[in-house]
Amino acid sequence: MFSTLFLLGIGAVTVAPVLYVLIASFDVAPMGSAYQFGLGGWKDVFSSQRTWMSMVYTFVLSVRVPIATVVAFAISWLLVRVEIPGHRFIELAFWFGFLLPAFPMMMGWILLLDEHHGLFNVMLMKLPFIDAPIFSIYSIPGIIWVHFALTTVPIMVILLGPTLRQLDASFEEAADMSGASMLTTMRRITIPLLMPAIATAFILALIRSLEAFEVERILGTPVNVNVYSTRIYDFVSLEPPLFPQAMALGTIFLAILLLLAILYQAYLDRVGTQATITSRGVSLRARPEAWWTYAVSVVLIGYVCVTIFLPLVMLLLGSFNKLFGFFFLDDPWTSAHWLAVLRDARFLRAIVTSVTIGLTVGLVGVLIFSLVAWTLVRANIWGRRLANLMVWLPWAIPGMILGVTLLGMVLQTPGLSILYGTIVPLLLALIIKELPIGVQLLRGSIAQVSGQLEEAAVMCGAGFAMIFRRVTLPLIAPMLASVFLLVFASTLRDVSTVVLIATPGTRTMALLMFDFTLSGQLESATVVGVIIAMICIIVTGASFKIRSKIGIQR
Repeated sequence: MFSTLFLLGIGAVTVAPVLYVLIASFDVAPMGSAYQFGLGGWKDVFSSQRTWMSMVYTFVLSVRVPIATVVAFAISWLLVRVEIPGHRFIELAFWFGFLLPAFPMMMGWILLLDEHHGLFNVMLMKLPFIDAPIFSIYSIPGIIWVHFALTTVPIMVILLGPTLRQLDASFEEAADMSGASMLTTMRRITIPLLMPAIATAFILALIRSLEAFEVERILGTPVNVNVYSTRIYDFVSLEPPLFPQAMALGTIFLAILLLLAILYQAYLDRVGTQATITSRGVSLRARPEAWWTYAVSVVLIGYVCVTIFLPLVMLLLGSFNKLFGFFFLDDPWTSAHWLAVLRDARFLRAIVTSVTIGLTVGLVGVLIFSLVAWTLVRANIWGRRLANLMVWLPWAIPGMILGVTLLGMVLQTPGLSILYGTIVPLLLALIIKELPIGVQLLRGSIAQVSGQLEEAAVMCGAGFAMIFRRVTLPLIAPMLASVFLLVFASTLRDVSTVVLIATPGTRTMALLMFDFTLSGQLESATVVGVIIAMICIIVTGASFKIRSKIGIQR
């Protein structure tokens, strides 16, 4: 009975949207008492050269993912396994960069690298041997750099850090005592033990790169670079919307990501997951400082300053510009944009909406994700492989399509239409959207905890609720904190999932900034971006305070 209810529950939130997308892609139209299925949407989509070019650009821009995987693993290993001077500042900076939405930070890079008035280009052209702009943020390398610096590397560092912390250092110490070099130990011990977590982070980064929207929309449009998500947005935002075409394009995306999920699941089934926290205790000692650790510290601090703090400073300066990006006017500064935004009723509503959605999705999501993950790892249920596959399905639907699908299901289901105009559809869309990453990360973390610890609690007479609360959750606390912050940050920064289902009364700060940018109010957009950054600083500081209290240290 439990197995059936569990599969039905997972299927209701994952399979139903997929079926809706598939059916809607065939241009369903009522014909008397029956329905007529057509292929008009599919023909329109794949007869367009823009569609094929958008697919090419999408995969070209994803080249950053394998490079970022190597960079992020190296940074995570150094922060966790080596006593690097300033490691807490570096880790805090990556958390801060991860929590910052890419959209406002992109505005900072525009101020630096715009082809015509970017500060860096303007300063370079003052040199006698340079008479033309060298860099342009509105290009494929510009889009790759923004994502690499602001999204791909930070999120992978954050995902890999907690897993490395849960890896018993005695495995590596045994290799050291056997005479293995540091690189040999990493290649033969560390990487194989962490490969499931590395694969999870890689798949996540790849999927996020395939469905990225707002950066490509702003930086790609001037140079005619369209990707999957922007093409879907074009179809849905037309009057009237071309839903069959959008759903047909979404179906192809679904098939690609479903294939990735199947390959990932097959890989996990083949290699399994090694429990690294057992009843005998663990060693979490880091390697001592050496001469080279100071050089590494300088490089990492320089990296976070350039990729995170430099565009943030530019964003702050840009919010006080009379005219966005023009720093060399006779009197370039003003606070009028700040006053206008702070007095705007839309902004006040957006703050309340963003914080409410972030906290709700974060808290409720972590509880749901941890229960689902524990069931998949520990419970002896039939259909486990099917459930594992269904958990991946929300990743197979682009965020924009998922939002529209849930909106259509709400409006067409009797009794649920009253929810339109509230934040409930947004909450549902975001919880479902974050289900795969939350479950997969917690699943890997729970698998690293030996089942002997829970069995010992059972022998002492403890029930499931007490075991889950007193044994399992404390042991995976680093990952719980990471998942909460990941979900909170994702809701704070998400544009694609909610852009088409949020009503004027439920616009988030990220959507408000997006609206300002599209309407040409770049100065107001930078003000909202700075305020989002301030909230992220508060959340980052609070999270590290909580982490220190619950003992999540190196």
